[in-house]
Amino acid sequence: MIKYTLMILLLSVTLAIVFEKNNKRIIIFFSVFSLIAASLYFYNHAPDVALAEISVGSAFIPLIFLIAISKQRTFTVMKRSERPFVYQDLLVEFCKDENLNLKLIDSEEVYDDEAKSIHGAFRRQDIDVIIDYNAKKKRYDMICKKSNVMIDKFEALALKYHGIRIVRLIDEETID
Repeated sequence: MIKYTLMILLLSVTLAIVFEKNNKRIIIFFSVFSLIAASLYFYNHAPDVALAEISVGSAFIPLIFLIAISKQRTFTVMKRSERPFVYQDLLVEFCKDENLNLKLIDSEEVYDDEAKSIHGAFRRQDIDVIIDYNAKKKRYDMICKKSNVMIDKFEALALKYHGIRIVRLIDEETID
């Protein structure tokens, strides 16, 4: 009976992980998932696997996730055009909503051409958005990585502003 209860709990925690939007809650659910899985291992006469699951799945991996999330506190925006960006309040509002620090850099401040790109895992500067003015269309193109999870929220906020287009690029991470 206990095994079936643990299996049902495991399934419900799995569903909670899938449908939860808050990253910190997902990490907590993941840790609970590992504890329940360790209990199932123990009841199935695998105490060595249960001990490994507790130490790695419930403690070590969630700690790494929390450290990684806490490191992401800066939203870096690079401006490539000479034209002044008139929608700076969009950036400030987004950073305030997401509890991020806004870091604005000008492309002239970056001397390395590779650092001016949004691609590359080993860049010195991790740029979230590149702002470029499209003179033909009279709008700002905001170039973002398609894989960046914050961009969905940023794009939803940018819909309130006219003259902005979000361009999502597919990551092409290569090591040369």
